[in-house]
Amino acid sequence: MAPSVLHILPHRGGGAESYLDALEALPLAQTRVALSRSRSPLLAAASIAAGWPRVALAARRSDLLHAHGDVAAMLSLPLLRARPSVWTTHGLHLLRRSVGVPRAAARRGVRAAIAACAATICTSEAERDELAALVGPRLGARLKVVPNTAPAASHPPARPEARAALGVPGEERLVALFAGRLEERKDPLVAVDAAQAAAAAGASLVLLVAGDGPLAPAVAARAGPLVHVLGHRDDPETLFAAADVLVMPSWREGASIAVLEAMRAGIAVVVADSPGNRELVGDSGLIVAAGDTSALTDALTRLAGDRELRETLGAAGRARFQARHSPKAFLAATAAVYSEALGVALELS
Repeated sequence: MAPSVLHILPHRGGGAESYLDALEALPLAQTRVALSRSRSPLLAAASIAAGWPRVALAARRSDLLHAHGDVAAMLSLPLLRARPSVWTTHGLHLLRRSVGVPRAAARRGVRAAIAACAATICTSEAERDELAALVGPRLGARLKVVPNTAPAASHPPARPEARAALGVPGEERLVALFAGRLEERKDPLVAVDAAQAAAAAGASLVLLVAGDGPLAPAVAARAGPLVHVLGHRDDPETLFAAADVLVMPSWREGASIAVLEAMRAGIAVVVADSPGNRELVGDSGLIVAAGDTSALTDALTRLAGDRELRETLGAAGRARFQARHSPKAFLAATAAVYSEALGVALELS
């Protein structure tokens, strides 16, 4: 019988779900459980308390526990200490956004998670280096870098059909895409303002905004002929088939699934200069200062007027994805971590 893995999420939705979709190819019995039914911090505590017996029971019945993100790892520490376990960093969002006393508590919690687990899977070298400085060489040996991948696309439509489905007429305009949660760290309003400024300066473009979140009302207020607000979408293959450029101005990332999807699809990317983005893209995309609307405006204007540059960056991104982030490499590296934690070699087909 195949070993069973319980994936512990802080809540449902988000990039971790796509990460788990990619792991479905492993020869394991895999189950997902969320600690909270809500993303809201105000509602999470009661939801976690109510659901804890269910999570604990599922943990006892599983051969391996895999927590996703620093919040899930810290909240599930009693379970991780009792079973073979690993956790994936996914951007270290709590640790990186905390300051003062909360940061000290987050540092203690992350150290405890690393100590409790057989391995900590870092999605970037930047995360590994940050945690190694936090825990020292003994626990640092448990830090494993496994670059993210992106789930395989399912039969993407042709570009004209994709654009028509999204309400974008014609082929002559640059189609830029923001795909992600509409929250402060992703900075979608900078993408919106930069697109509008580039258009005002003469660039022929339209921005598609796909996602939902707390900044959705502010983004919707800026909707119009140049900014198409699409809300939450379950068809990334349509979004990437329609787009020429992905815009990711986030302040913090682990290894963005949306950026990886764009690279795999051969779409040029423009990202903010944050550790996860910078390492992911390398020299295959344009990198601008986080929060710098003017720099992002210039990048979009440049791409709108230079088809050859878009194609060069798209090809470089696809090659970088294939070399560093292929599903095969991701599965093999994760299987090696699981095998070490379980003490059983997992054979990949």
